[in-house]
Amino acid sequence: MANYTREIAHMLDRLNTKILAQDKTGYFRKDLKVKLNLVELLLLKQLGEHGEVKLNHLINTLEVDRNLITTTVKRMGTLKLVQKRADEGDGRSQVIVLLPAGRELYNALIDQQNKELEFILDDVTINEEKTILKFISKMVQYHTDKFEIK
Repeated sequence: MANYTREIAHMLDRLNTKILAQDKTGYFRKDLKVKLNLVELLLLKQLGEHGEVKLNHLINTLEVDRNLITTTVKRMGTLKLVQKRADEGDGRSQVIVLLPAGRELYNALIDQQNKELEFILDDVTINEEKTILKFISKMVQYHTDKFEIK
C-alpha cells in the first residue's frame, strides 16, 4: 500500500459523512426546487436516462428493497414528478415514467452534477482522471464482490 493510505481512509470517511448529511438534508438543496435524498436522486437519474422504467428493473438496478422503491415512487408521485402505471406490453408489470416536472428536475440535477464534476476535474490531467476512475472502479468492484451485489 502507498504512503497515503491513512489519508485516503480519512477522506473516504469524510465523503461518507457528507453523503449521509446530504441524504438527510437533500442533494443540491440550494439549486433544486425539490429536496432529494439519495434513493430519489438515483431513481430520478434512472428515469431521466431511460424514460419509462419497469418497477422491477429499478429494484434490481438500485439494489434496494422493494418497499423502499415503492415508498420513494409514492412520494415522488405526490410531488407530481413521476407516475406509476401498468405496463402496456405486460399488464402485470408496473412502469414508472417521468412527468414534465420530473423531467425539469432531472435536467436541473444533471446541470448541477456537471458543474460539480467541472469543479472536481478542472485542474486534473487526463492521466489523473484515469487514476481516479480506476480508484472508483476498484471500490465498486470490492463492494460488489464483498457483498455479492450483482
